[in-house]
Amino acid sequence: MKRVLWVAALGIASAIHAQTTQDVKNKDVPAFLRQLADTRKTIADGYVRWTEAVKKKDLDGVVSLYTDDAVILPDEKEIASGKNAIRKFYNDWFAENDKLVQQRFDNVDSVQEGDLLIDSTKFSGVATKDGKEVQLKGKRLVVWKRDPKGEWKILRDTWNKSSAQ
Repeated sequence: MKRVLWVAALGIASAIHAQTTQDVKNKDVPAFLRQLADTRKTIADGYVRWTEAVKKKDLDGVVSLYTDDAVILPDEKEIASGKNAIRKFYNDWFAENDKLVQQRFDNVDSVQEGDLLIDSTKFSGVATKDGKEVQLKGKRLVVWKRDPKGEWKILRDTWNKSSAQ
């Protein structure tokens, strides 16, 4: 009888202390880390949207990822400030014969402070230039800003090629 009571008590104690994955996630991970993980996923999705829009030469799709007061500092090109200048930059780039075939971004580091996130990445990929495939490799620093609607958009964007190109 004691054994049955002991097993029952152990079962009840286990059931009381059993936690769902969500309970553990909410209890054991500090809120700021959960927020950063959620933000990182959103930012990663932003890079995917940027890549897909560039591959399709979708001007509106690319420009929609930037804030109205965004600034880009592209490698070997002039600074473009504001959405109109950014639109012109991408329009000129898309008019060239170059075409992005694939692009990959690997996070190096991210720092978030409120509605700003500074993201350092390495990129690699393949483009066609004058009908020939060219390997891409470089670094990118992007400042993302959360707008009043809660969407993350690019506020500052700079990139440059690594010396291997």
